[in-house]
Amino acid sequence: MLNIKYVILFIFIFSLGCNSTEYSPNQKFNRNTPTNVNAKEIATLPNKAAGSTVKIAVSGDTQRSYKQSQDFVDLINARDDIDFIILNGDISDFGLLLEFNGIYEIYSKLKKPFISVIGNHDLVANGADVYKHMFGDLNFTFNYAGIKFICHDTNGREYDFNGSTPNMAWLKSNLKLEAGTDRMIAFSHVPPFDGDFDPKLVVPYEDLLNQTPGMLASIHSHQHQPGVVLKSETGIPFIITNAIVKRAFTLITITNAQIDAQEINF
Repeated sequence: MLNIKYVILFIFIFSLGCNSTEYSPNQKFNRNTPTNVNAKEIATLPNKAAGSTVKIAVSGDTQRSYKQSQDFVDLINARDDIDFIILNGDISDFGLLLEFNGIYEIYSKLKKPFISVIGNHDLVANGADVYKHMFGDLNFTFNYAGIKFICHDTNGREYDFNGSTPNMAWLKSNLKLEAGTDRMIAFSHVPPFDGDFDPKLVVPYEDLLNQTPGMLASIHSHQHQPGVVLKSETGIPFIITNAIVKRAFTLITITNAQIDAQEINF
């Protein structure tokens, strides 16, 4: 017969494991993990008239840079001119729930909405499942101030360059203006001229974005270096932002269908 003390001890330990915030590197969620964060944050965007000036603070690559992330949040909260924030991929370093939770706890203190895009580091281990449970779909759109925002996965290497990512069929279906919108802007982590982008899709991807009516720009992160704006004579600008890990973000300002990118170091 089992000693009652051991039975009670087993139940206690088991209950701790089930309810702990993180007990395994393979854990995808726990009872405290938020869900559908992107949809909830988008729902808090205020109504803003089409054609109004829009300012977006954009940076990727928080990874394990918790102090830098907190400093970024404090800086944004001290301003009153930012409409919303885009965390443009690589929320985590190793795709661990613990990392996603740590960044979420910091970014959730922002006074303005924040929307997160999938990065290549977010797809390792169980990161894809963590991201989908916490933030939602890997490819999604939303409208604000007459602009349609197309957020999507371009992390081709994590799919073994199998031609699936970016999802060209999804992009062709969604790169269309909707009622109340007259401009579009794309956000994804890996730029098409980076070695982690599926080489078979570089030309069709750039052609699609360049030839889409109303497209203002394509904005990326990933490279952890001072931001650049690359533009052909006939195409849209492809803007690379610096990284939170490098204590930098890009302020995107859209006015009268014109886009300006200013790197800010902190």
